[in-house]
Amino acid sequence: MPGIIRSFTAADRPAVRQIYGMDEFARPKLQQKYPLYGEYLADEMSYYPDYEPESLFVAEVEGQVVGALLGAVDTARFEQVYRQRIRPLLLRRLLCGAYGWPGWLPAVLRTEWAGRQVQAPKVDRSQFPAHLHIGLLPEWRRQGLGTLLMQQYADYLHQRGLPGYHLFASSFHPLGVAFYDKLGLECLGQFDWQLHIGFEWQTVTEKIFARRL
Repeated sequence: MPGIIRSFTAADRPAVRQIYGMDEFARPKLQQKYPLYGEYLADEMSYYPDYEPESLFVAEVEGQVVGALLGAVDTARFEQVYRQRIRPLLLRRLLCGAYGWPGWLPAVLRTEWAGRQVQAPKVDRSQFPAHLHIGLLPEWRRQGLGTLLMQQYADYLHQRGLPGYHLFASSFHPLGVAFYDKLGLECLGQFDWQLHIGFEWQTVTEKIFARRL
């Protein structure tokens, strides 16, 4: 299989933003209608390249970044930085017009409001302190790159003495759920929540996967 897995560099930032600025599964119709919604999605993930770039890995094929794994070794630190830095960044950019006319915003706010009523299973962070997101360009899926990215991240965490990682997978992304099942990750539980897609509500089943290292 062509391609390499390597550590993230600052030069990879535009490619990683492109990967995580695509919304094929949750609200694709809104992104088609409001293309700058992708800028918001990319900014939502900006903790990883901006505050913990050492925990990021990319898949490169013939000089092109076709996939990226965004990791955080300490989920509690991630949550703190997200509240203190990322949320204000999103608000500033929204008010400055960086996302164009935010016709997608009501759907996001409705989803966040509904999420306040959701009781998700707790993850034991003493066992699974790290977490991750993984994304691949559509044409490079099912070719083994995702598996290699996951292994690279597991090796990285093991070298740092971390006991394990966790992640969330939504039912609107069946390829992701099937991928984690195929890898044999442990399922810690699942819960349902409501996603507003801009036109109607959709019930989503969220699975929590984990791996002990």
